[in-house]
Amino acid sequence: MMTSLRATLLSFILLSLTSFLFATEQPNVILLMGDDHGWDEVAYNGHPHLHTPVLDEMAATGLRLDRFYSAHPSCSPTRGSFLTGRHPNRYGTFTPNWSIRPEEISIGHLMKQAGYRTGHFGKWHVGPVKKASPTSPGAMGFDEWLSHDNFFELDPVLVRNGGEPKKYPGESSEVVIDETIRFISEAQKKEQPFMAVVWFGSPHEPYQALEKDMALYDSLPMKYADTMVSLTSNETGQKVTRPLRDVLQERYSEITAMDRAIGKLRDYLKTNELKGNTIVFYCGDNGMAD
Repeated sequence: MMTSLRATLLSFILLSLTSFLFATEQPNVILLMGDDHGWDEVAYNGHPHLHTPVLDEMAATGLRLDRFYSAHPSCSPTRGSFLTGRHPNRYGTFTPNWSIRPEEISIGHLMKQAGYRTGHFGKWHVGPVKKASPTSPGAMGFDEWLSHDNFFELDPVLVRNGGEPKKYPGESSEVVIDETIRFISEAQKKEQPFMAVVWFGSPHEPYQALEKDMALYDSLPMKYADTMVSLTSNETGQKVTRPLRDVLQERYSEITAMDRAIGKLRDYLKTNELKGNTIVFYCGDNGMAD
């Protein structure tokens, strides 16, 4: 399902979910989030260029929440609301790069209390991911994490359980999903229900995509090349101006790669007979950035 979050409605959903947590057979939970992914940037919502077969299939066969709004128009406040079910004004994360309050009770805490194995994979952005941080994923109730403080591109540098940063070669969405699959496999061995919070680095700028995905968008209309846009440079970290067509080709390629990674996860769940007892939720954090 492709949507954004509204803190009040999210609170209701999380409250409803807790009614299942103490049942005899606890469902597994996977919460996926794209970074700056607009509601219209999927084929099933009529986008003229994007290839998103996995999200399209999820929308066709699952529950769609088409009027489910973000708690905030920017990143960190929305993510904090996702974790707590509270409005950003209540827990003090007012803008991007502001940490969540250490005193907050998160969905990670609640799920651990209910006997779940909890993991966070990908973008965090509500505090440092190092072990000593009082707002790390570990401090917020996650048993393990492979995370980044902010966004990331190809060959991401990530931190495992608060240790030293390490480069993980590969397309970033697939790297994160491979770690999620590993986490699920370990939980299965322990016969423990699991919750994985998976926050992709895509399709946040600056963009960087695989050649095979870029090739899907070689035929983008040339009219987009007439418009110049400002974004961050991968090489320097400074603002640069580039043709919109080049930027869109990279952005759309990241979305397609993320879609493919979600498909890999769903295939794993099906192959390992987990599909029937696993809730898979997808949303964007706050829509496409200007």
